[in-house]
Amino acid sequence: MNRSKHTTRFGTMRYEITGIKKDFVGDMYHTLMRSPWWTLMLLAFGLYVTSAIVFAGLLNIGNGHVIGANTPLDLFWFSVQTLSTIGYGNMHPASNWAHSLVLIESFVGLVETAIVTAVLFSKFSRPKARVAFSEHAVLFESRERLYLQIRFANARGYAIVNGKLNLSALVNQHDEQGNPIRRMISLPLLQKDIPFFGLSFTATHCLSEGFFAGKTMEEMHEELFLLIISFQGIDEILEQEVREQHFYRPEKILEHARYQDMVVPHDWGAEMDLNKLDDVIEEDILEIPDSVAQQSEYAQMD
Repeated sequence: MNRSKHTTRFGTMRYEITGIKKDFVGDMYHTLMRSPWWTLMLLAFGLYVTSAIVFAGLLNIGNGHVIGANTPLDLFWFSVQTLSTIGYGNMHPASNWAHSLVLIESFVGLVETAIVTAVLFSKFSRPKARVAFSEHAVLFESRERLYLQIRFANARGYAIVNGKLNLSALVNQHDEQGNPIRRMISLPLLQKDIPFFGLSFTATHCLSEGFFAGKTMEEMHEELFLLIISFQGIDEILEQEVREQHFYRPEKILEHARYQDMVVPHDWGAEMDLNKLDDVIEEDILEIPDSVAQQSEYAQMD
C-alpha cells in the first residue's frame, strides 16, 4: 500500500492529509463513489478495453483457436463480442483453449458489468441537497448584543422538510501546560429546526452568549479557526435524507454587515433571486427588528 496526500475541498476551504495508506482494492467502492463522473466513465471504459486486449492476446497464443479470426485485430473484436455477450456468429472458438478463455472472459464480462452498473446507479441515485450557502457570514450589533448570521438557500426548488441545523466552531486554545490545541464547540442557534425549507433561511447565533461572550472582535478572530454549519432534512420528492455543510474561515466573516433581501413577497406567494445570495449591506451600526428569531425569509412559503 502506498502512502500519499489526500485533499478534500469544500467551496473555498480545503484540508490535506499526508501519510494516508492507499488501498484501492479494499476501499474501491468509496474511491469510485467520490470520483468525478468523467473519471468514473474513463475507468470503466479503460477496464473494458484492457480486458478485451488481455484476452485477445491469450487467444493469439498459437493458431486456429478462433474460426473467422485471421488477424490480432480480429481476435480483439472477438474478445469484445465475448465480453459483451453479443456474439455476431461470424467468429467462434474452435479449440479447448479458446473455449476455456471464452468461459473465463464471459464471466469476467458479467462481473465487470455488475460492478460498473452498481457503482453508476449508486452514484446517479445518491440524493443531493443542493443547498447554496452565502460566501460570507455576517456580524452585526443590535441593542448592545452581537449576532452572527449565515444565510443559505434552496438551489433546487423542491422543498426539504424536517430540516435541522447545527453550527460549530473549531477554536484555538491552550491546555494546562500551555500547549496549543484545537477544540470543537457547539454554537447554539436561535432556531435550529426548519419544518419546511422552500426558499432561504438565515441561521442566527447570539455571540453575546456562550463561548464568545464578552470577547472583542480581535480576540474572537484570534481564537476562531473555522466555522462549520451543517444542514440535513428529508427531500419531499425522493423521500430520502439529504445533507449539506459549509465552512467559513475567520476572513470570510464580515463585520457590521447584513444580508440584502433576496426574497420578494407577492399576492400569490414569494419570489427568490438566487443571484442575490451573496449580496450584503455594510454599515457602521445596524439595527435588527425585535423579532430577531424570525430568521427565515418566507421559508414557510412554497
